[in-house]
Amino acid sequence: MRAQYYYFVTGLPALSIDDSKSQISCARFLTDAENQLTAADFKLLLLLRLPEDADDLARIIHGKEEEGRPVEEQAKAFWKSYIGRMKARAAGSTEPLTKDYKVYPDFWHEAVLAAFSAEEMPPYLDTRHRLLAGSYEFCSGLGNRFLSGWYEFNRDLQNLLTAINGRQHKVDYSRWLVGSGELVEKLSRSNAADFGLGKGHELFESVWRVWEQNNILYRERGYDILRWKWIDNHNFFNYFNIDRVLGYYAQLRILERWLNLDPGYGKEMFHDTMDALSGSFAFPEIFKVKSIRKA
Repeated sequence: MRAQYYYFVTGLPALSIDDSKSQISCARFLTDAENQLTAADFKLLLLLRLPEDADDLARIIHGKEEEGRPVEEQAKAFWKSYIGRMKARAAGSTEPLTKDYKVYPDFWHEAVLAAFSAEEMPPYLDTRHRLLAGSYEFCSGLGNRFLSGWYEFNRDLQNLLTAINGRQHKVDYSRWLVGSGELVEKLSRSNAADFGLGKGHELFESVWRVWEQNNILYRERGYDILRWKWIDNHNFFNYFNIDRVLGYYAQLRILERWLNLDPGYGKEMFHDTMDALSGSFAFPEIFKVKSIRKA
């Protein structure tokens, strides 16, 4: 029987994606969670950060940490130390990794070691793709229902975006798809406008309607709304177990990412996105919007 975290969950402040501020930070949440959860469950919590960690690491390996999404200074120092250790291993060192790095799955270290051991360093996109693909595969194969479903959902969402954008820009995107199965097969081979998925494919329809928005930030906000909705649906009957805690942390990370853009910006972007997308697809009831603000 899975552990139930009655005290911890009931003490957490409520979250809404249109919050203009957060009553708890991700860092504070992790500190509290480490004191409340079992060691095994806390490790599951950390695995929610794998894709972002993979992106940070790949960018630092290839000297691209100043491009795009900022990498925090603490993360830079953490990964640069790791890179130094892995380069030493590639050169023959047998010094073991510290416990901070052992929390990452074996495939992670194998991929980085292979890159540093190769005669020629692989391109940045290859390194990034290998780490991300491995992260999705590893976490979707875990026994935890939330993590498995969450990574499968995000993998499918990312594959759809890769295909839609790849077709739009007329580039061969098939090599960047993650995983296998019917969805990947159709995205790779179909020439139909809907990739042969049909209107019955709910995720494709939702992603397509968000993608049709011209503003890139509106799109990103829309994708996070889809993620938020997935968490609410998954945890509808989960109250105090680890799935509820994992879902809370995943939503807190979404909220904090938007709030960190600029004070008040997250709420403004939410309402603008609602205006743009209100007629496109159903939003989760958690938003409880009574009226749509007009520009």
